[in-house]
Amino acid sequence: MIYKNHLLYLRNKINLIDQKLIKNFSKRQSIIKKIAIEKNNTSQPIRDVTREKLLLKEVTNLGKKLNLNTNFIKNIFTLIIEYSVSTQTKILEKKNNFFPTVFSFLGPKGSYSHIAVTNCKKIYKKIKEKAYSSFTEIIESVENKKSNFAILPIENTSSGPINEVYDILKNTSLSIVGETYIPINHCLLAIPNTNLKNIEKIYSHAQPFQQCSNFMKKFPNWKIRHTSSSANAIQYVAKTRKKNIAALGSEIGGKYYKLQVLLKNISNQKNNITRFLILGHSPINILEKKPIKTTLLLTIGKKIESLLEILSILKEHNLIMTKLESRPMYDHPWEEIFYIDILMHKKSSLTDSALTKLNNITKSLKILGYYQNISSNINI
Repeated sequence: MIYKNHLLYLRNKINLIDQKLIKNFSKRQSIIKKIAIEKNNTSQPIRDVTREKLLLKEVTNLGKKLNLNTNFIKNIFTLIIEYSVSTQTKILEKKNNFFPTVFSFLGPKGSYSHIAVTNCKKIYKKIKEKAYSSFTEIIESVENKKSNFAILPIENTSSGPINEVYDILKNTSLSIVGETYIPINHCLLAIPNTNLKNIEKIYSHAQPFQQCSNFMKKFPNWKIRHTSSSANAIQYVAKTRKKNIAALGSEIGGKYYKLQVLLKNISNQKNNITRFLILGHSPINILEKKPIKTTLLLTIGKKIESLLEILSILKEHNLIMTKLESRPMYDHPWEEIFYIDILMHKKSSLTDSALTKLNNITKSLKILGYYQNISSNINI
C-alpha cells in the first residue's frame, strides 16, 4: 500500500511538471505569434537558419550538462522549431490575405517603375502601390516603414548606369532582396487625333531622352521639356489636351491615360532593357535552385593595384563578376567607390576566406544584398 501511494505521489509530480511544460509551451506560442507579426512589419524572412542552429546547439549542450540524451533533446526542439515555423507561416499567409504588401516606386502609375512593381505580383497576391516623385522619397518610405519594398532602376542597356541610384545605395541601410528586368519600348504619345507634323514640344524624363537621342535628332526644332518621370510626362500631356505636345514613354502608360501612340520602338537600341532592384528592410533567405547574385560596395583609396587584387581574389574563389561600376567619393577627391555584382551558384560561395582577403586590401567593404531575379519564385 505504501508502495502504491509513493508511486501515485511520483506520478502526480510528473503530471504537475507536464502541466507546466504545456503552459510554458503555450506561452512560447504566444510569443511566436508576436514574432511573426514583427517579422512581417519589418519584412524579415520567417526562417532564420543561423538562429535555429544556435538554439539547437544551446539546448543540446544544456541537455548534456544535465545528463540527458543529446539526440533526444535535438529531436524535441527540431519538432518545436518546425511547429514554430508552421505557425508563423499560417499567421503571415492569413495576414497577407487581408493586408497588402506595400511597394514604393517612381510614379505616377504607368511609369516603367510601376510596370516593374506589377512583376512582383508573381510573388505577392496583394500589392499596394505607392508612387513617389524622387528616388530619395522612395528609399525613405521604406526606411520609415511606410512601405515594405522599394523599386529602383539601376541600369539600362542603352543609357548605362543610373548614377543617382548608385549614390543612394551607398548611404541606405536597406538590403537588396531581388531584381527584375523590364523591356523598354519607348513610344511617342499624344492625345487622340494628333498629327506628328504639329508637334512642337516633347516631355519626358532625362533617361528616355538619352535612350531616344537618335530619334530626337530627326526633329531638331522640337523643344525638350524634362519631367520627374516618363509617366509624369504622359500624365501632363493627357491633362493639358494640347495637340502640339507629346510625351516619350511606355505604351502601357499611354493606355492608362488614353493617349494615342504616334510612333513605337524609337529607342536607339532595339533590345532596350532596364534592370530594377528591389530593396527591403532585411536580407532574405534564398532558395538555392538558381544562381544567386550579390552586390558588394568597396572603397580602395587611391591605389589602383587594389582593384587588380580584388579581381584576382574573385578569380581565385571562382566568383563570376557580372558588373563593375565606380562612383567618385565626393568628400575624398580622386578616390572611387566600386560596386561589384557577383554571380554564384550558392550563397556560401562567397566564403569567409574571400571576404577576409577583400577586407584586408580595401578601406571598407559592405555586402548590399544576396538576391535573385523575382521570376525565380523566391520568397522575398
